[in-house]
Amino acid sequence: MASAKAPGSSSLRRQFGGVVFVAGLVLVAWLPLGVFGVVPFAFALPGETALRAHASAAIACLLVAAWALSRH
Repeated sequence: MASAKAPGSSSLRRQFGGVVFVAGLVLVAWLPLGVFGVVPFAFALPGETALRAHASAAIACLLVAAWALSRH
């Protein structure tokens, strides 16, 4: 069973995946710098520690990138 895809949707998804992957890598690199106080953490969620909120954002970016860059 073939699925109907819009023209260019695959390349747009791959571009989005690349952007989100780079954002995820930046957030992952930012984690140890924030832990050691070199740079401040960028996110603050009420009721959560800054480390947990920042790590969650990094994981979410990498998860979306894995979906966008995967082949079905």
